[in-house]
Amino acid sequence: MDEVFELPVHFNGQNMLLPAQLQALGYSHRILVTIKDHVVIFEPDEERNYRAVSSDPEKIPDLQLVQAIVTTIESLFK
Repeated sequence: MDEVFELPVHFNGQNMLLPAQLQALGYSHRILVTIKDHVVIFEPDEERNYRAVSSDPEKIPDLQLVQAIVTTIESLFK
């Protein structure tokens, strides 16, 4: 069962709402976040820290934005 929601992210002094989708995967999950028409997958690692996975890293607009998303996800899901 997938849940669609908007992820609130504070970045560069702005509050943003990014489209996101929570996907359950067995005993784990992943979160798909759309950043400027590119989907980045955030999934927990063995230590329950989130990592970003992208099929095309060149399309990610800003790595600092990705870090801000990780910080937000960790504050909401830990």
